[in-house]
Amino acid sequence: MGKTCHLLLTAVFILLASACEKSADMPETAIQGNTTQVSLLSYEEQEAGTDVYLVRVLVSPGFLRLDDGYAESDFALLDRHEKTIFSVNHEDRSIMVIENQPIDATLPSDIKLAITRRPDNEAPAIAGKQPEHLQYLANGEVCYQSVTVPGLLESAVTGMVEYAEILARRQLNNMQSIPLNMQTPCFLTRYAYAPARHLQQGLPVQEWDNTGYSRTLVDFSDSETMPLALFELPDDYEKFSPGQ
Repeated sequence: MGKTCHLLLTAVFILLASACEKSADMPETAIQGNTTQVSLLSYEEQEAGTDVYLVRVLVSPGFLRLDDGYAESDFALLDRHEKTIFSVNHEDRSIMVIENQPIDATLPSDIKLAITRRPDNEAPAIAGKQPEHLQYLANGEVCYQSVTVPGLLESAVTGMVEYAEILARRQLNNMQSIPLNMQTPCFLTRYAYAPARHLQQGLPVQEWDNTGYSRTLVDFSDSETMPLALFELPDDYEKFSPGQ
């Protein structure tokens, strides 16, 4: 990790450590009137050729919502009880439905996974926990990396794992659409067979790969009050399933 990246992460850690002094893991959801308490995570994300954009993640015991940081944005909503993801597009007035698709997701025997880790002793502790720098490998190749805080916001991380695994099962059922030259060990493990292995190590505060993708946690709260309407679908939008 270069000096510039390290300085950026140090600034992020200081911000998060300050926030965490006021936080612990999310308590049981309390619903009062038309609001509910959720875990809130705000990420700055970037891909090759794009500007930095905001991704907000809201997690309650029943739902997970990803959006652009404001109520009127398009959003993805995971119903955690039904194990179904809804992707809402306001311009098209449509809702794409991705249902959980049980499938044998056993990792192929010719793909070997490994994780390397080292404590980042120069970064401030967050909630008394020392961040770790992890590399995620498949067949000896580094697929992506993260700086992760073990044990932080575990209930929110569980919801993010569920979201990633439902998308991965959908991907496994649709592998015929992926060109064979793209089905590398890194692609298969990251998007199909082991999509949540970085989340299973704790909460990533930074993740990146060599394609230009990066994601940085810039703020979080373990108990934020939000309108229940954020977890509801528009009544009059057309629903459809991919490939149908």
